[in-house]
Amino acid sequence: MDVSLPQSFDKEDIYRFISEILDENNEPKDKEFVFDFYSLQFIRPVGVTVLSNLIGKLHKHGASVSFRCPVPNRLNKWCPISFLDDSMFFKHYLNETLDSFASLRPTTLSLENVTYSRSIEYLSKAMQWLAGKLNLTKRSLSEIETCLKEVFNNINDHSSEKIGSIFIQQYPKENRVMVAISDFGVGIPHNIQRVKPSLTDSEALRLAVKEGFTTKTTPKNRGAGLDILLHNVVKNNKGYVYIHSNRGILNCEEDGFGGIIFTENNVSGFYPGTLLEINFRTDTIENEEEEFLWL
Repeated sequence: MDVSLPQSFDKEDIYRFISEILDENNEPKDKEFVFDFYSLQFIRPVGVTVLSNLIGKLHKHGASVSFRCPVPNRLNKWCPISFLDDSMFFKHYLNETLDSFASLRPTTLSLENVTYSRSIEYLSKAMQWLAGKLNLTKRSLSEIETCLKEVFNNINDHSSEKIGSIFIQQYPKENRVMVAISDFGVGIPHNIQRVKPSLTDSEALRLAVKEGFTTKTTPKNRGAGLDILLHNVVKNNKGYVYIHSNRGILNCEEDGFGGIIFTENNVSGFYPGTLLEINFRTDTIENEEEEFLWL
């Protein structure tokens, strides 16, 4: 089965692509898939992680996946194929890059599929990289690191997969960093609606980010939850967070007065899991000195 990637692969463009590949039961429509990259003209970090999740799901169901790609255009820095190649996307799935000149760009970390058990190690290294890029101490990014840990706690709570695809890109001219994290688990609404069955998917997402709410019954699972993500990124950092799970979407942005504006939306397109786009500003982070222990 041939499937063409959308011209633009951002969070608004994922439904058609997913619906071409998965049926109403979220099962693969075929046993063999060829992803055609010729039509792709632009891709965001969320597109990279969703594409990675889809390939992982197809492999898990025993389907084969191959790629049909144009030659990367190294003369065009906006070439999406070169961008994916430099992000180590093709190396991840083909064991080699398309172009021998492919290398990580200064503004990106390579695509990673991170298990919950490895998330603390990965995030520590990611924050060390980012601190170097921003000329900050790693301690200055402790709030960002903490909220990303909570995202992986959420994956552990709400995903049967216990693994998330993550891709991080810095936008130096815009003073921001975009973090895309996605999984193909059951989704946040699925678990919340077992406790609150009357809620729509977007209402379930709104409840999920409420301080103190949990679907877990044991004390050890009553962590800070997704509300700390909003507190650190939206309130403190003045960034924004986008959450899409199943048919629910929740946009969270700062209102200019220290509060958060929540925009809920229920859509016809289905996302089989949870997708987060976390944008935080780099010009609002204070540089904190590292603590030294004298022995």
